Amino acid sequence: MILKICFKKYLLLLCILFPVLLFGQVRISGTVTDEATKEPLAFASIIFNNDPKQGITTDINGNFQYSSSKPVTTLKCSYVGYQDVVMQIGSNTQNISIALQFSANELNEVVITPGENPANRIIRKVIANKDANNPENLSSFIYRCYNKVTFDLKGQKLKDSIEAKNILKDGHIFMMESVTERRYVSPDNSEEVVLATKVSGFSNPSFASLATDMQPFSFYDDNIPFLNINYLNPVSRGSLNKYRFTLQDTLYANRDTVYVISYKPLPRKNFEGLTGLLYINTNKYAIQNVTAAPYEKGKIDLRIQQQYVYTPEGYWFPQQLDYAMELNNYPEPGSGMIVEGKSYIDSVAINTPINKRDFRVESVWIKEDAAKKDSIYWANVRNTPLESSDITTYRVIDSIGQKNNFDGLLTLMEKMVKGRVPVKFLDIDIGKTLVYNKYEGFRLGLGAYTNDRLFEKVELGGFFGYGTKDYEWKYGASVNYELSEKHEFTVGLKYQDNIVEVGEHTFKFPEFSYYDFRNVIASRFDRIREESFTTAFRALRYTKWNVSLSHAKVTPKYEYVFSGTNPQTFRYTNTSLGVSMRFAYKEKIVQSFGQRVTTDLPYPVLYVNYTRGLGGFIEGDFNYNKIEAIVQHTFFTKNFGNSTFRAEAGYIDKPLPFGLLFTGEGSYDNDVKVIIKNTFQTMTPYEFLSDRYVNLFTSHNFGGLLFKAGSFQPHISIHNNIGWGSLENTAFQNPQNFDYKIKDKLYLETGLQLDHLLKMNYLNIGYLGLGAGAFYRYGGYAYDSFNDNLALKLTATFSIK
Repeated sequence: MILKICFKKYLLLLCILFPVLLFGQVRISGTVTDEATKEPLAFASIIFNNDPKQGITTDINGNFQYSSSKPVTTLKCSYVGYQDVVMQIGSNTQNISIALQFSANELNEVVITPGENPANRIIRKVIANKDANNPENLSSFIYRCYNKVTFDLKGQKLKDSIEAKNILKDGHIFMMESVTERRYVSPDNSEEVVLATKVSGFSNPSFASLATDMQPFSFYDDNIPFLNINYLNPVSRGSLNKYRFTLQDTLYANRDTVYVISYKPLPRKNFEGLTGLLYINTNKYAIQNVTAAPYEKGKIDLRIQQQYVYTPEGYWFPQQLDYAMELNNYPEPGSGMIVEGKSYIDSVAINTPINKRDFRVESVWIKEDAAKKDSIYWANVRNTPLESSDITTYRVIDSIGQKNNFDGLLTLMEKMVKGRVPVKFLDIDIGKTLVYNKYEGFRLGLGAYTNDRLFEKVELGGFFGYGTKDYEWKYGASVNYELSEKHEFTVGLKYQDNIVEVGEHTFKFPEFSYYDFRNVIASRFDRIREESFTTAFRALRYTKWNVSLSHAKVTPKYEYVFSGTNPQTFRYTNTSLGVSMRFAYKEKIVQSFGQRVTTDLPYPVLYVNYTRGLGGFIEGDFNYNKIEAIVQHTFFTKNFGNSTFRAEAGYIDKPLPFGLLFTGEGSYDNDVKVIIKNTFQTMTPYEFLSDRYVNLFTSHNFGGLLFKAGSFQPHISIHNNIGWGSLENTAFQNPQNFDYKIKDKLYLETGLQLDHLLKMNYLNIGYLGLGAGAFYRYGGYAYDSFNDNLALKLTATFSIK
């Protein structure tokens, strides 16, 4: 009897709870997409039963999941710029597909009401809390990131062509995956190691995709760089005077409120602006989600989406970073290419002890076995399994890559970046093969060096060439041995019978460039027969050193006699010991494409060179001390543009021949009227001669901040250059037609440069721009005639808009 009563009680309790249990099983899931493009819509708002407090937003991939203990009968989906959709919820609550139709109507405009725009009040609180919410202001963090990038064609014509050839059908044309681990210590110590990389078509890729390839790690810096253009962040200080903010929606997440705010530049405000949506969570007034794209479109259209999560430690931290880059008319008009990248961040550890002394010199580096991970590894690290299109891409493109030797093409790219072209076990040196200057004309010859296909640590090579104007041969040979790749430690021997421009800097850290117009206008040279020993290495993390011992027999190739020796001489021998240093504090070095590449220099770079002349040693004619130093830096200022300065100075304590003094700082030439940076634009190359000098070159590029008129958007730059020098120790005869001046009064020039005056479409990915500059010479060495002081020069640039 007691058992029967108990059973009835449990049965009654079950009857009471059954509806609750039944309704507790209501789970709704689905995807929200754009009806026309079929692309997922991130952060769309979904409200159930017309109750704002029963609402969620889709994730960054347009997916949503919702559970409720109450019956759900209706669903309302909305997204800024799209028409709302209301649906009845029936028995099928899983995998619901919601397609939103884009609305031709503009976003809601700000309605002028008494008091402040409510969106502005919210943004003001976001700005006040941005330093506390910026993850890169944490004392330290570690995270792992899975990155996936796909390349696809947009035009149907191209797609049909590919399918007709049975190349891809349902696959992408290119795909990359990587897994990275990043460690960070405040304020700016960062190291990211590529644990795994996989690239379609390549068996051993030397590059990898990163979460920050196309966008910043977080959306809190004052300036957001997209494709080398700095855009003003809508949540930076002062942005309320630049942007229009509109409160589009109010959502509820547990006990917090989420404000959906659209933003775009205010009319007639001249700056590089963004447009998109901000989802602001009232918990710390932090960014929960953000979408952003340049307001003014160019040949390349870039959009980003970021999603943040509130961690157990009480911080907002990036969870997923996506971008889409569209080339709307590439590779041909009417077609296009879209690059989509997704980065998933997990395994986050905040404020954990990290010893920054253990960081490598590279900010990003690739583990040796990164390209050798097997399928089991990849299956465990992917946040989402590969789709059929991904599998097809790897299968087809890997086959094509093997057949067409994509790895060989990658090697070619790696070498070309360094100015070399690989031919089996030799590298052709472009800088030694393609030579032109006003003294020797074209040099017909060849420069070649062995590569790691022959020797891994040793490089043998040389060059030869014949001048078509001076009718003389030049040649040389060298051997270099790498002692340590980590410390960039090398030793080398070199012999050359060559020409060297007078007054040339003796710094031993050349930066390769495919064109240098300053070399083109060079016309005064010394002939040297030189033997030298050099060692180079990196020490103290941010410092590179070069130590050299040189013995050179010098023959000036101009009428000249030096009277500082007894007897007077036309030829001389210079034996010297040189020490050069380059100090670049906090420089960001990325290991990619088989080399170390500097991608960011946040602080000024210092170059110092000391040369000691060794008179009496190995026939050296001169005892002297020669010191040179350069400090240079480029930085961006919000709402102002890019500023660049270069300060340089030199000192010599004894009389020396013309070729060892300081000259060659001018770049005015009647035949080559091109702006050449870090030179005096109104000064002829060898107009002044010094044994001590100080020069300052400054420029500021306003970009398009000062003037815009539709597509006509010239970039405006202002230059100011100052120079001083003296010649305290003169010991040479100055024959006729060998003029020089002493710069013991200030040399001053100011210039105005206008870039992008004319723009030409380049491969539908950007514009080649032609511009001009006018420079005026004044101060102690100004000419009497206005026209003589004026120098007009041309410039060429490239931009995406």
